Amino acid sequence: MMTRTCPEIVSTGLALALIVIALPGCGVKPVAGGTKGTLRAGAEMLRDIQLTVHQTDSDAWRQVGFGITGPDGEFELVTPGAKGALWLTPGEYRCTLESVGAPVRIPKEYSQAGTTPLKITWTENDDALAVEVVGVAP
Repeated sequence: MMTRTCPEIVSTGLALALIVIALPGCGVKPVAGGTKGTLRAGAEMLRDIQLTVHQTDSDAWRQVGFGITGPDGEFELVTPGAKGALWLTPGEYRCTLESVGAPVRIPKEYSQAGTTPLKITWTENDDALAVEVVGVAP
């Protein structure tokens, strides 16, 4: 059996307290900014849905970013891996959907860039995405 002296216990407790205080500053910070948007199905705002944005690259579609909707259906786009804010540039995009906790049924065609009906033409005058889906039951 190991016994510790009072100074050892205090020293160990102090070291643990300093680690606990320092840990929150070491965590991953959420990325803010990027093109904003909303996602709805009819009159219902959709929450807890990941909307992934794909852009054409020759004859293929490549993911350029994503956003996750909050309780109000709003999202902000970030780059893959959430490494920075994504600001859309003029061009053709497609959006795919995936539930990240929402109890909704999303039709299969919304899961692939090649089959999704969510097609967007973004211009330099656009400032927000307003995405509406059909066939998704909140």
